[in-house]
Amino acid sequence: MWSALLQRYGCTIARIVVSVTSYASETWKMTARTEHKLNVCHQRCLRKILKVTYKDHITNEEILLWANSRKLSDIVTERRFRMVGHILRLPDHQAAKVAISWTPADGRRKTGRPKKTWHRTFQQDLQMVDFKWEEVECVATDRSKWRQAAARCAQRHGRN
Repeated sequence: MWSALLQRYGCTIARIVVSVTSYASETWKMTARTEHKLNVCHQRCLRKILKVTYKDHITNEEILLWANSRKLSDIVTERRFRMVGHILRLPDHQAAKVAISWTPADGRRKTGRPKKTWHRTFQQDLQMVDFKWEEVECVATDRSKWRQAAARCAQRHGRN
């Protein structure tokens, strides 16, 4: 029954849900709260598409398998990795490349600023694939290695 629903109109709607909810997500800092909200929204939409309620006792993992999808937070992580790859392949004088490696003058942000930044989010992603910031630019020049690293990061992100 569920596969017939997905074949009829669910795949298109599921793709729309992912694209709308993750619009420009590669530029977001990812806190645990944001990650949880994204995944909950995605699961709710998939359950509505499949006409499955929690009373049916079907796990979220099964819903993702039926929809042939992944957690939305994993998709966002992979997109963030891909965006950084594009930026690191830009010429050195481009504003995006300068901004990605910028740090405050004294090494710290002003009092009252959030501790979690986009840069820290990406550094956590790098730790998942055992990369250091110094070697990122070299790896990003090789597109196939970078894609593999992005996929590995998204997989490891889903396990935590």
